[in-house]
Amino acid sequence: MKVIFERASNFSINNSLFIAAWKVWFKRFSDSYQENTHSWKIGKMPVGVSSDSLSDLIRQDQRFSLEVMCRMMVPWKFRNDQQVDDVFLRNYSHLIEQSVVSDADGREVAAACLTEQALIHWDNMSFAEQDDYMAYAEARVQADIEVKSSDPVVLDDQGIELIGEDTYPPYIPEKDAEDIEFVRALVRWIEDAPFQAFYLKQPAGEAVATWHDRLLAFFWPKPRIGYNLHHATLNPLYYRANQLAKTLDKGEQWDQEWRDMAVKTAEELFQVSGTPQTDVNLETVQAVIQAAVNADECADDNPNAKMNSGWSYLASVSTAHLEGQIGRLPMVCWNSRIASAVISRLDFLLAEAGVAQLGERFKDIGTVPGYGGTRPRQYTLNWPNGYRSWKTQIAASRLVNQMAYILNNDTKGNGEKRYRLMPLPNGAKGPWTVRGVQGVLFGDGY
Repeated sequence: MKVIFERASNFSINNSLFIAAWKVWFKRFSDSYQENTHSWKIGKMPVGVSSDSLSDLIRQDQRFSLEVMCRMMVPWKFRNDQQVDDVFLRNYSHLIEQSVVSDADGREVAAACLTEQALIHWDNMSFAEQDDYMAYAEARVQADIEVKSSDPVVLDDQGIELIGEDTYPPYIPEKDAEDIEFVRALVRWIEDAPFQAFYLKQPAGEAVATWHDRLLAFFWPKPRIGYNLHHATLNPLYYRANQLAKTLDKGEQWDQEWRDMAVKTAEELFQVSGTPQTDVNLETVQAVIQAAVNADECADDNPNAKMNSGWSYLASVSTAHLEGQIGRLPMVCWNSRIASAVISRLDFLLAEAGVAQLGERFKDIGTVPGYGGTRPRQYTLNWPNGYRSWKTQIAASRLVNQMAYILNNDTKGNGEKRYRLMPLPNGAKGPWTVRGVQGVLFGDGY
């Protein structure tokens, strides 16, 4: 059975994800959560029925509520709409049982707890299945949180970081230097700057430096799913996405089996990345993959070629096979983390060099809204909004390809390679790829 959100155009999730989200919400947002007491199994969560915007609910400290949890399960366009009502509670009485709980002022408020049937469902799942669904639910919290309004939505920890305040770049290019010199300075800066990953407001692992060690420190959506495990888990999805893209690239059509596989692959990628989408169908998936393979700058005119953080991820995954092919453009996933990492450092370098206006510099490189960690970051220059823009997606991909080229080819004065080879998930090493650069920027932009 599935949980259907009637107020989100009947978007649905399965029971396993709903229960996993319940557990994650206790772990993340309940003051009474204790790992060893299984408090999520017996604890009560306020229902929190409300028609207020998601941003308002968070400002009202309503993170720990069934309403907010359900809003984070549905696609972005419905996240400001009420999702829980009496009908919802009745329809899913096999999963959640209505109750009451006392609030901070001692007043009784409507609450819910998991039913015995829900707990039996969870306990009957294998540990591997439980782990997968916990990761999917965790990704909903960690991912770019999109809503229709521009109001800030901060589910997780947040703080403002002034890039350059603690670690000054090794050098600043001349004011009139070409854009590529600022990209080169950015790459060098990330190599030298220390990096500390965080999770649940606590340091995750040791502080590291260098591109090589930063990539090894990658995890998603939680530290236990590190670089090697993450890649091993996603390899089947990457393989399918690239086979689909290769077929279109040759001018061939998908048969019915591959059409079904295309939609399923996209849905699974959105699940992994924590970015559920509407309109995931053959037309939209094919349009996005085709536009990505062709690096089609006119794709903004195609209503089926969707673009946001989730669709950008599909574009990135689908073009990994283009790596190393002359004249082709493997795509980056240009989400708020990666955009923040690149733009904040470029902004500082340009401002320190004396650049007061962007003008034609870094044309079409634009920001992507996102809150959490150290985002949003403060910029000196007026960077355009690149959200949901294929032109930005393509320009950003070209820039990240330049970064990979620099990592693979720049040398020191004595002719020695300046940067270590990219660590591969199988323990070997190889040339830097867009996917590898993306992994480092993903951490740097948090």
